[in-house]
Order: sequence, then structure tokens, then C-alpha cells
Amino acid sequence: MADINELLGGETVDPTSAAAIEFIQTTQTQLLASVADLVESVTSLIQFAAETSLDSLFSDNQIYLSQVTPNNNAGGETDGETSVIAEGDTPILVDAVVADIWGGNLKFSAFDELNSYGDCTDEQAGTEDCKSIDWQTVSDSDKGDVLQVSYTDSAGHAGIVVGPGSAVDLSDYSNGSLKFDIKVVNKGADGLSAGFYIKLETTPDRTSGEIALSQIVANGNWESISIPMSALTASGDLNLASVTAPLVFFPAFGTSPGVQYLIDNVRFSGLADGAEQPAVGSGVDPQNPSSYSVTAYGAGNVADGINPNSYRCVYDFGNWIYNAGVVEPGIDGCNTDTNIPQGTPTPLSPQLTGPAQEKPTPTHKWWGSIPFLGEMQTGNADQAAYITPDPFIARVTEKGVRLLSIPGGLGPYSDGFMYQIPDPFVEVYDGIAVGNTDHSNLNAYLKDHSDGSVTVMWKAGDADIMEATFVHGSPYAYFKAYKGDLVLRTLREDGGEKGIFYNQGNSLGVWTSVAGNLNNFLITGEGSTSFANSSSNEITVSNEAKEFTLAYLPATGAGNASSAMISFFEARARNLVAAVNIDYSVDRSNNQVTVTHSYLNAQGSAVDTVVGMLPLHWKNSSQQASDYKVRSARGMIKFSQTDSFNYALPFVGVLPTMPSIADTFDQATLENLVTEFIDQGSAAWNKRTDTYWAGKNYGKVAELAAIADSIGMDAEQTMLIDWLKAELADWFTADTSGALDSNKYFSYDSIWNTLLGFEESFGSHQRLADHHFHYGYFVRAAAEICRVDAAWCGDDQFGPMIELLIRDYAADDNDELFPAMRNFDPANGFSWADGRVNFTRGNNNESTSEAATAYGAIILYGLTTGNNALVEKGMYLHASTSAAYWEYWNNIDGYNNVSADADNFPASYNKITTSIIWGDGAVFSTWFSAAYAHILGIQGLPSSPLILHVSQYADYMEDYVALGLSESSNNKPSGLVDDQWRDLWWNLWAMVDADAAIADYNSAASYTPEAGETKAHTYHWIHTFSALGQLQTGTGALTSDYPGALAFVKDGVTSYVVYNFTNQELAVSFSDGHTLMAAPQAFTLTKGSQ
Repeated sequence: MADINELLGGETVDPTSAAAIEFIQTTQTQLLASVADLVESVTSLIQFAAETSLDSLFSDNQIYLSQVTPNNNAGGETDGETSVIAEGDTPILVDAVVADIWGGNLKFSAFDELNSYGDCTDEQAGTEDCKSIDWQTVSDSDKGDVLQVSYTDSAGHAGIVVGPGSAVDLSDYSNGSLKFDIKVVNKGADGLSAGFYIKLETTPDRTSGEIALSQIVANGNWESISIPMSALTASGDLNLASVTAPLVFFPAFGTSPGVQYLIDNVRFSGLADGAEQPAVGSGVDPQNPSSYSVTAYGAGNVADGINPNSYRCVYDFGNWIYNAGVVEPGIDGCNTDTNIPQGTPTPLSPQLTGPAQEKPTPTHKWWGSIPFLGEMQTGNADQAAYITPDPFIARVTEKGVRLLSIPGGLGPYSDGFMYQIPDPFVEVYDGIAVGNTDHSNLNAYLKDHSDGSVTVMWKAGDADIMEATFVHGSPYAYFKAYKGDLVLRTLREDGGEKGIFYNQGNSLGVWTSVAGNLNNFLITGEGSTSFANSSSNEITVSNEAKEFTLAYLPATGAGNASSAMISFFEARARNLVAAVNIDYSVDRSNNQVTVTHSYLNAQGSAVDTVVGMLPLHWKNSSQQASDYKVRSARGMIKFSQTDSFNYALPFVGVLPTMPSIADTFDQATLENLVTEFIDQGSAAWNKRTDTYWAGKNYGKVAELAAIADSIGMDAEQTMLIDWLKAELADWFTADTSGALDSNKYFSYDSIWNTLLGFEESFGSHQRLADHHFHYGYFVRAAAEICRVDAAWCGDDQFGPMIELLIRDYAADDNDELFPAMRNFDPANGFSWADGRVNFTRGNNNESTSEAATAYGAIILYGLTTGNNALVEKGMYLHASTSAAYWEYWNNIDGYNNVSADADNFPASYNKITTSIIWGDGAVFSTWFSAAYAHILGIQGLPSSPLILHVSQYADYMEDYVALGLSESSNNKPSGLVDDQWRDLWWNLWAMVDADAAIADYNSAASYTPEAGETKAHTYHWIHTFSALGQLQTGTGALTSDYPGALAFVKDGVTSYVVYNFTNQELAVSFSDGHTLMAAPQAFTLTKGSQ
């Protein structure tokens, strides 16, 4: 009875109860059946032995197979016979039991799409809650106990998994094969049209890849399958010396419903002559840092993996892992005392197909959620992502895409302006949706991309179903179906919220007006096109090509598009744009940057189309616009008929530091402030090991070293530079102790084509967020080292590592390791901060000054090393960032009341600036604070000559400072509360009124510097601006012919400041006629006439 109690869950029961009687009867029946099976098996064995000689059964210890060898993806073999495990084979799954070498049945599990692809088993408890898949041990008449795997009729993508467990060394099977027996009982609703797949793993991101097994006939009989190990190692990622998951097995995506199969005798076969079978734990531990390799870049190196000792976690209403690469944030457990996670991180893989698979994975664009996340599930608020091909905003879903126009819903919201999307997670509400007549559960992938466009492919399993190309600024979106027909869906049929305003030829005009959001769309098919049920809320679009273009018409009322407007947009609707190439050039005679947008078809030829020019474009271009325009997220979009356009931007100039000008400051005071910082000891200079905060500290030390150099504190400068060298050399060497470091190192992720720094901060791994901010600080610090010690940045030293950081956030086209311009968006002209982009508002960017620092640092590094290509790349990125700051963050033309069209902020927005730009608008806030000092101050850090553009317009800057200090107790920096960046505000104020800033600075008895600032730098900065006055370069009114040349004016006198990075005297000219000879590797200051 104690045994019955235990088996019934540990509760004391009445032996006469119904439950107890049922248990006894069931157990009795099972025991009798088992005895009968045993008797039958023994009888069969005796008969088999009497009729069969051992010589005919075995030959050279190999299994007898009837070797039928069809062509198949894995290069394997199949036969119609079952097999017997031979001597030397290493079993994986035999008689429905996982072999001990892999951890036994505790290491058997499953993955299930309907369980968010997580492990839906609890091996310890012996339970599972998989929604798609089930399994059990059954007795087969031919083979005895085997594993039966069954899929529900509504199954998602799911499969069985053995492992991961302790690594096993399978190197001695390198010329062998993986073999198993399978009997497909039911091919399911799809008929297993794409067969089965198999995968092996060293780690979740180092695998064999998914190998198609087309050799499985699935005819209802047992089949023996053999897969050469060479096929499993062809990816180059699987390490046979370290196999932790020997079996991941599943039907092709989308083909699982109703499938049932039996599997047995899964094993590795073909042990090398003289080799011994591997033992438990014989493999190289993939979690052991010594198992990773490093790639040298000059004197530095980068790891190819992550040291698990780097993993950290936090508990905050759940267990969250970080510092583990591009992974899902959830983890099984977290030791909050040590911040060490429990469990294995779940890696993310890019959602790529077609041409995108052949390129480095892009992130951080207005469409960044596509490669990161793929489709969003309708009804799922956790899958929030929208892309923003302005004037469209769109949500890519499993059903297709929901399309809205930003102009149709743009309006005020709390502390900003945006499109307040009603019911944002349904398939369609306001606007229109494009789907497929035959498919409603699709997976979306990034198919292709260019500087200004993205192509999304929807697939069902391996089958292409439909695709769409979105072009930033364009009124057009291009759709094509490969299976089924394209269908348009609206919330309502014809009535008060939807109607038809045009139906001629191959075009249909559809308007929607839902929840106050108005849209006018024109759908133009390819060739003869029909629109079935056009008055309904589901319109099927049919033509031979299965293609149409959806155009947004900038009409002001529901269905009010004029015939002229319809004709203008319809005429070029089927001129398909496949790519937008955006190039730049720099005129070194005046440092002007010219940016060119070219619209190309699939063959790379120019396309006559209608382009949408954003304010940054049309305000700086001679391109003729049409009469059609519309106000959207960035301001007024003006539409133009063309195949290309260009626009020009001025460049402000950069300096390594501000010059030290005689009689401007008290030398003793400044020296004391430098000494005060140094006397803290180097341990206090940086206490952080993450890429952001450590980077900020390196940046401020670089600034301080330059000041020390400029005022003759040679010993102090040497001390600071030597410390920077040691710190960066540590970061730039992944194995400083002979094994993979656990922090202060970089690892290259070949899956996401990115450089990961350890430790992570602000989602720099999981979201790939802010790489330009973080790594820009490193490059800025390195550039100062290069300025004073060029050899340290040589090809045989750390130059290649510095350039690797630059490539991560600002690579060229066709870089083999990194996507082009990761953070910078050429279409918009500014940067995006986030990689994952799981927001209804699209992507975002906050601190333009940190972006400018990252791009200015490229210029400094290029100038110090003589790399002209980097100089001009940095000039383009910096000039565009500066111009976009004034255009979109500060709305300078709106401030100056230039015109209604030139005003980029909606009339309802009452601030002169904003802080965070979103794909659908902007917001007056920060991610971390509602204080005005932070909201405006974030655009002024770090204080350095790389952000001088923030002071280009003096009148505006005075009002900006007043607004930023409006919550101060005395409307001055000294009245700010602690941690509201008093020193940054002195620095910003000094750029327009240095004497007032100095007076307030002198009134403050003490203060705590901002994390990226030093007291010496603040003192030096505000006094230097007192001598120089207001910046004059950067608006285009005054230019120079050298990147390191700027001009300032005070009391009507212009000061020309040049830092010559070369080792020869340099002639520098300004556009006002002033010329000077700049001394090599030094500052030269001259004054013009009053």
C-alpha cells in the first residue's frame, strides 16, 4: 500500500477506493502484457537463432545494409532494412532510451514554436507541456521498444532534442556517419513535402546547420538512414571534439501537423581504426574559455566566442541574463548574491533569406526589426515592432503587413508628437493590410536591403509566398505573390470608414478613415488586373504577374484625390524601385559634403519614379519638387519626379582639444585641477568594465591628457597616455592571461556580424544597442594616443583593432565582416540607437552629441594616421549628424519662422527642441529622466571639440540654455540639483556667453563632475571660449579647406584656429580670404581684422 500511495502522488488513500482499485487493475494489466511480450520475444529469438548463422548476419563487425544510395542533401544513404548497432558505434537513442554518454533520458527534450521555441519539458519532474509534439515508448513488432513521436493536427514547428550535456569528443568518427532507423507512420496533412531535418550542436550558435534529409522515403516501412559526418561538419561551425547535442530532429517548417514516426538505433558509426570509443565528458568543454580561438588584429586580438564566466544576471520580476551575446533576455535562474545566471542562454538567429544571407547582417535601420525578429504575431502586444518607411508606418505580421500613413495619424501626444496607433496589434484597423488568399500563418525574413530600401519575404516553411519592397520617403510600396493571390483588407466594407474613390484600368483607389486617421491609397496592378469584391473589406487583386504597387496619395480628405494627383502617382507606380544607393563626396576646397540618392531597378539601372524628399534633402538641394507634399514625422515631405537627387551639407571642423590660449586662464589653477585628478590614483580614473561607462572614462582622460600636453605638464600627460595605452591594450587583447578573459575583451559574433564588448551595457549585446556611442569613446581615446605616439596605432600595433571598432559601427560597403554603416541611416541622415527595434514607434535615437563624437573620432583617427578615406567618411557622418540635429531635433527654421513648410514641428508642439527622435515623431524626454537639465543636456555630452556644432546658432542657443536651466533654483547651472550636470551646462552656456558661465562657475563652492567630465576640462573649456567667442564655421557661411580648421568671433574679431595633424607646415585658407601657415602637429591661432 505504501507503493500505491507513492505512485498516486504521495497521499494516503483508502485501498478500497475507486482510485486504488483502478490503479491495481491497470498495473495488473500492464504486467500481464509485459510478460506476454517477453515470452513472445524469447520465442522469436530462439527461432531466429536456429534459422540464421552469425556469419550471414555480421561481416567485419559492420551492419549488413542493402545500400540504396539516392541523391540527397546530406549526401547520406538509406535502405529498407533495419539495423543492428555494431561494435565501435556510439549510441545516442536506442530502445527509446538516451545513452548514458549523453546524460540519459534527463537530456531528452523538445522545442516547440507554440511554446515560444523554448524547452517544453521538465526532465527532472518527468513532465512536459509541449503544445505541438508528444512522444512515448511503444513496442514495435520488428524492433521491440522504440520511440514514437507524434504531432498534433495544429502543430507548429517542433522537434526532439538530445542534449545539450557534457561535451563528447567524436573526432574519431570524422570519416564515419550518423545513422538511425525511422518508420514514418503518418506523413501528416502536408505529406512531409519538404522532408525531415537534422542538426548537431557544439553550442547553440556553433552547429552543423540544419541538414535536409531528402533520402527518407516515408513509405510506412522501416528505413535505415546514414549521414556522412562530412555533411554535418561542412558548415565549419560544428566542433567534433566538442559535441554537446548529438541530435536535433524535426520535420521541415510548416509540415508538422499530423506527422507520426518511430525512431530507433540513433548512433555514430565508423570509428577510426585503432581508436577507442569516447567516454562521458571526453570532449573539449565549449564553456571552457581555453576552447575558444582568437584572431589577431595587429598586436591585439578578438575572440570567436564568449567566456561563460562573463555571463551575468539580474532579478527584476523575472530572471534576466546579460553579457552573454545576442540572446533572449530570460534565463532559468539568477543567483542575486553573485549575479551569476543558472541555465543556458537562448541565442537569437537573424531572420534572413535570399540575397540577405550572402551579406553581413544589418541592424539599426528604420526596418531593423525585420532581421532581428521577423514577423510580429497579430494580437501579441509583446511583439510590437513597426517599421517606418516614412510616409508609411507598417507592421509586418504572420498574415502579411499592416500599412498606415504617418501623415494620416500624426498628432500631439503627451510630451511630443507621434502616430497614436489604435489597437496596434490586430491585423488591420485604420489603414489597410496586404495579405495572401492562401496563407495566414507565415514567417517573414529580410530578403534584401539597400541604403534606402528593404525587401521582406514571407515564407511558409521553405516556400516563398509573397514579398514587399519598402522605400524610405517614397509614396510607393511594391508587392508580389509567389503562391496564392494578394489580398487587401480593411476594417470595414464600403461605408463611413472605407470607400472606393477610383476604379479605372489596372488601378483601384481605396480610402479609409478610422479613429480619426485618414488614408488614401492607390493600388496599381501589373498588366490587366481585377479587383474582386472591391466594396467589401477583403479585396482580392488578380493579375498574371501577381504584382501590384500600393501608393499613398497626399490628399487632404477621404477620397479627395484629384485626377491630376492620381495621374501623377499612377504613371510611375509600376516603375519598380529595387534599391536606393546613397553615396557621398567631399569637396576638400571648402569641406562641403554632397550626398546623392540614386533609385535603381533590379538590374541596377536608373528608375524614373516619384521620390519623397525630407526637409534635410529639399532644403539643401536644387532638385525641383512637384506641387504634392505632406507633413510627416520629420516635417514636410515634398514629392519629386526623378531617378536621383543630391543635396549639400557644410562641415563644422574638428580639433583634438580646445587650444590653450595665453592669459586666458590661471595656469596654477588649471595645473592644480589636473594634478587633483591624477592624485586620485589610476584606480579612481575608471571603475567600470562595461563598454559605455569605461569608454566615457577613457574619453575624459584623453581630453585631460591633451590639456596637460597643451600647458606643458609633460610628466602628467605621459602618465595619462600610458594609462590609456595599458587600458585599451587590455581591451584589445582577448586572452591577456593566456585564456579567454572574462571581462574587458571583444568577441566577434559571426552570426550577427558584430563586435561584442565585455561587459555589456544598455543592451549592447541583446539589442546590439548604441555601438556607435560606446565604441566611439574608445576610438576617441585611441585617436589621442595616436596623435602623440603614431607608432602605437601602426599596423603591427593597435591600429587594426581601432579600425575594427570603427568598422563595427561605420563599415564601408562590401565589408566582409560588418554591415555598411550599422548605426547611421543614410536615408534619414542621422543614426538610430537600437538594433532589435521592438517598438510600435519604430526606431529611436537620443544623444546626437554622442553620435557626433563617434563620427568625429573617426576623423581624428584618420587625420592622425593619414587615412584619407576614414577622414572623408567621418566628415560625411559628422556633417549629416550635425545638420540633422539642427533640422529635426531643434527645428531651426521653425524657430526662425522661415516658412510654414520649413517648420518641421507640428503646430501643436510648443517646445523649441526635442530629445528623442522616433520613426513616427519625437518626444521631449529621456530614457532615464524627466528633468529639463537632462532632456536638453543629453545633446551636449561629452563636452569636446567634436560637438561644437551644437553652438552654431547663437540666438537659438541662448534660448536653449534658458530652457534647459528653467528648473534650476536660480536659472543657472549652480542652481541645479546634484547629478543634473552643472559642469555640462557651464560648458554649453560658455559657447554663447562664456563670461556669464564663468561668473556662475566661480560662485559654486563645489560640485561633482558628470561621469564623462573633469574639473580641469570644464575650467579650461569655459575660459577658452571666453577668449574665442562664438563659433562661425559649420553653417556654410564661413568655410575652410582643412578639416582641422575652425573660426570663432568675439566683439567683431575673428579668431582662426587650426590644428595641423601632419608633420609638415600646412597652408590653410578660409572662404573669407583669410590664410595662414599652420605649424606641424600643433595649434596655430591667428586673428582677422575687426
